[in-house]
Amino acid sequence: MTESVHITRCPDYDPALLKEQLKEHLSRYPELRELKGKRVLLKVNLLKAITPDRAVTTHPELLRAIIDDIHGRGGRTIIADSPGGPFLPSTLKKAYEVSGLEQLARETGAVLNYNTRYHEEVHPKGKFVKRFNVCDYLRDADIVIGVPKFKTHTLCGLSCASKIMYGVVPGLEKVRLHTRFPDPLDFSRMVLDLTELVAADLYIVDAVVGMDGNGPNVGRIRNVGLIASGRAPVVLDLAMCRVTGMDPEKLNIMRAAFRDGRATNDMRMDITGSGSKMRLDPPFDLPDRATFGSDPPRTLVGLVRRISTKGPSIDLRKCVGCGVCMDNCAGKAITMVDEKARIDMSRCIRCYCCHELCPHGAVKLSLSAGRTRQTVEELIYNVFK
Repeated sequence: MTESVHITRCPDYDPALLKEQLKEHLSRYPELRELKGKRVLLKVNLLKAITPDRAVTTHPELLRAIIDDIHGRGGRTIIADSPGGPFLPSTLKKAYEVSGLEQLARETGAVLNYNTRYHEEVHPKGKFVKRFNVCDYLRDADIVIGVPKFKTHTLCGLSCASKIMYGVVPGLEKVRLHTRFPDPLDFSRMVLDLTELVAADLYIVDAVVGMDGNGPNVGRIRNVGLIASGRAPVVLDLAMCRVTGMDPEKLNIMRAAFRDGRATNDMRMDITGSGSKMRLDPPFDLPDRATFGSDPPRTLVGLVRRISTKGPSIDLRKCVGCGVCMDNCAGKAITMVDEKARIDMSRCIRCYCCHELCPHGAVKLSLSAGRTRQTVEELIYNVFK
């Protein structure tokens, strides 16, 4: 079966252009043509409380175009995600406010989710993981649309349609999953099982402005100029890899999909739209840590990871001692000393949650010598603080 992907050119977040573009995308899917009385959940990318110009979260103007179109078809919209850290109403409120989604909801009539309850769901067909804790908000909707921000990801390689549904895992439960699956390929296989269990009805990718390099938080902001949509998340991600010049074999999320038979690198796709032939030049830069390049023997995984992958270190000049990194450290490797974060690299599992969630950009990635480098920086900091 040939899967369809629709890609259109959209150079900026101009409201009139977005309205036209999203109407084109949404009109392609029969289940969205008549929405009277239906609750449509927009599962956004809301990593943390950060302004939309940082290219980390789904842009509110793109969401506005989706919401207005859905409301025009008689539907009601709910905006939801579970950001990093504790899944609490106060955490959600701050993230909504800073990301521009609170103002968007006021102006459009969309509802912001504050339901933080969750439940366990069994996934008998899971290829790697058979049960997950899932946020209740997901099952309260008639239709679910995933709206990911197109970004690289230091652990999975890519954060797009295949990973957007990871946000239905509640708050600190994500830390537990990082602890259970420290191997990057295993973690990606787990994410794909989750995505299969909680699959959205449609995915619309915000790739007007994206992020390459060390995404999903502190990479390089890139003007991509595209919006993409499709029903099959792995296929949609593969299509976006081709557009942006990334080798799927070097991205853990795609390697996991190939390994478990969810897709093949050379699979046929029906790609339509004004952006279907676009090829980004220069192509996207990969994150410093996307893959081993090949699967080492299990007995050597730990050694290979420490030698060949970058680890986190703390820039003490930027660290304010907020404790976000410590609270979200899956390996319990971070402590606070003199109101500054310290990393015990012997316990670090390289999940990169600290790098991903630090609100002050104080976590850097460096090779195994990073520990020595951090020790030198600590000495300098202690002398001149």
